[in-house]
Amino acid sequence: MKKFKVIVAVVFISVLGSSCDSHTYDEIGGYVENPSFEKNIKPLFDSQCTNCHFQGNTSQGNYNEYYDYTTIRESVEYGNTIRDIDTTKTMPKGGAPLSKAKIKLILQWKNTGFQP
Repeated sequence: MKKFKVIVAVVFISVLGSSCDSHTYDEIGGYVENPSFEKNIKPLFDSQCTNCHFQGNTSQGNYNEYYDYTTIRESVEYGNTIRDIDTTKTMPKGGAPLSKAKIKLILQWKNTGFQP
């Protein structure tokens, strides 16, 4: 009887463990209650966006929309940034889509009043 209980427990744990979704730390970790531009948002945009969107004068035009607090805030608040990175996933162009955690970070920054 003891052996049977152990087998049932092992099977139960195996089934329970395999039914859970697997997430990377980036998707589940890193939540920031009150993100700020300088500490959280600017480094994200610097690493994900400015290599294309801040090149000065290029053959495609003057791409410097993601350079400072004002332009990033306006793009998140009034522009298509959220749509492009979350809904249509067209940005970053040629790169992997932003993780859910990074998108949530940008949305949290917006929802908490765009702290500088």
